[in-house]
Amino acid sequence: MTKLFKYLFIGTALFSMFSCQEIVDADPIEGRTVVSVAQNEGLTTLVAAVQAVPGLESTLQSQSSITVFAPTNEAFAAALDAFGASDLNDLVAKLGGATNLQTVLGFHVVPTRILSSSLSGTSTVTTLAGQQLTVTRSIGGITVVDAQGNTANVLETDLQFQNGVMHIIDRVLLPSIELPKPNLVEAANEFGLSTLLSAVNAVDGLGNTLLSAGEITVFAPTNEAFAAALEVFGAADLNELVIKLGGVANLEKVLGFHVVPAVAFSGDLQASNTFTTVAGQDLLVEVSGGSVTVTDRLGRTVNVVAADIEIANGVVHVVDGVLLPDLMLPNVVEVATAAGLTTLIDAVTAADLGGALLGSDAITVFAPTNDAFGAALQAFGAANLSQLVTKIGGVENLQTVLGFHVVPAVAFSTDLNASNTFTTLAGQELTVTAGGSGVTVTDALGNTANVVTADVAISNGVVHVIDGVLLPEYNLPNVVEAATAANLSVLLDAVTAANLGQTLLDADEITVFAPTNQAFVNLLNALGFSSLQEMISNLGLEAVQKVLGFHVVPTTAFSFDLAEGTQMVTTLAGEDLMVTRSGNQVTVTDANGQTYNVVAADVAIENGVVHVIDGVLLPTL
Repeated sequence: MTKLFKYLFIGTALFSMFSCQEIVDADPIEGRTVVSVAQNEGLTTLVAAVQAVPGLESTLQSQSSITVFAPTNEAFAAALDAFGASDLNDLVAKLGGATNLQTVLGFHVVPTRILSSSLSGTSTVTTLAGQQLTVTRSIGGITVVDAQGNTANVLETDLQFQNGVMHIIDRVLLPSIELPKPNLVEAANEFGLSTLLSAVNAVDGLGNTLLSAGEITVFAPTNEAFAAALEVFGAADLNELVIKLGGVANLEKVLGFHVVPAVAFSGDLQASNTFTTVAGQDLLVEVSGGSVTVTDRLGRTVNVVAADIEIANGVVHVVDGVLLPDLMLPNVVEVATAAGLTTLIDAVTAADLGGALLGSDAITVFAPTNDAFGAALQAFGAANLSQLVTKIGGVENLQTVLGFHVVPAVAFSTDLNASNTFTTLAGQELTVTAGGSGVTVTDALGNTANVVTADVAISNGVVHVIDGVLLPEYNLPNVVEAATAANLSVLLDAVTAANLGQTLLDADEITVFAPTNQAFVNLLNALGFSSLQEMISNLGLEAVQKVLGFHVVPTTAFSFDLAEGTQMVTTLAGEDLMVTRSGNQVTVTDANGQTYNVVAADVAIENGVVHVIDGVLLPTL
């Protein structure tokens, strides 16, 4: 109130600046106050504003002479709208508090009585705010011009009260005051940056961090810039963009990359400037020919389209693109490690596929959990990954199985249609279904696995964790093909001569102990035959069939399926064969007590397994 008192006491001196003399009312209206007159005239907002400044009403009433230019309620409503204020309290806040409100109200009061009849031409008066108003009387009426150059019209004149006179005007007069600067949120709202605000609000606590920061420069993308970013990332909305960025933490990194912890107006910039952002990565800001550009970590350049928007703790420059830092997304191995997918990592290592996955431009990986691999081991009767690899036919088929879990394109869950068919790295198609209950994946055998953790962004794509191992169609040789590949030509000749080939091919399950060519040569020498055909002719076809059948067990028994020690297994010849396992060594003993070694174990075939042995087994003949 000190300022108001000061100007009230020197009111007479101020009025001496008028070009016209004051005409004093000879018969003041006793009992009427400035507030009561305002109330009678329906100026309720003015009354509320005066009463919002402690002591102002009594101060005005106690003075000897004042003139009040009183805005209508409509004038205050227009001021609220101009300041974006919802009510008088909000307007006070927008003005910068009660002190500035006091200045505004004092700007409407001249510390002397001025009747309209005393006005002629243009006069300059000094108000209680210490600033001047320009008052003009013309044929068209009386106008008042404020410090901002705005003109108010006097609607009604000479409403007298005990110590002064009131003129009603159609505008709130604004002095020269330092208005509070908007904060970042207010500035963003003013410029329609609604997507930026939504992004900031999506990161818990980020808004408060920015508002409370000491000094900041914000490169603020427009809504159109965010829309372009959504299109680039194939995202329908901000939520999908967050997923494709790798989560809220990376959204925070992106937003932090738009903020420099210092104030840099465009006039402060050199031709080339490097700023370290809140995200800890550098931005390149360049000035050329009056234009300012910003270059992100990917080498993409955006333009400043609105510069130097001053905010409470810094400055905002509006830009036409979203700036991207190095998100440092994990690679597929790092994601699998973090998710505890140790069996998958072991399988990828065993198949030597790590480099292929890391080096791919774009991949979607359906990554089985350890439990999923555990179920697959159980289904195949394998105790560990090594046994599983053996039972599916070796590393080449493991590569096929793992490749069947990888699509050479990026497909987040949000990119999926209700039903999708993808060609995998294995060259076979995978069916992916998306619905209200989640995402499922169906393999070549019709088995369905569920996506239990979706959309784990990686440096070259995305990982979806699934609860099953997907099986493609993979090729195992039949027994003839396996024997051919192992160059067991004499055995093949014997099987052909004995007409047993189709029997072996048609069997549901077989384990074949397959003698080497040298084993047959040794037998022929021992029996005194010069050729296989001579042996068949002398022993007879039935005996040869029995010998060959004695090498076949009608079940599947890989070496690691065998119990430690000796076991008797029944052969197709109807006689038992003694099989002994001692650690990794397997031997077979025939009816004559001859023992031979398995020299190449566990050759998987489509209906069982082949073990190559170094002798021909003889049943009872």
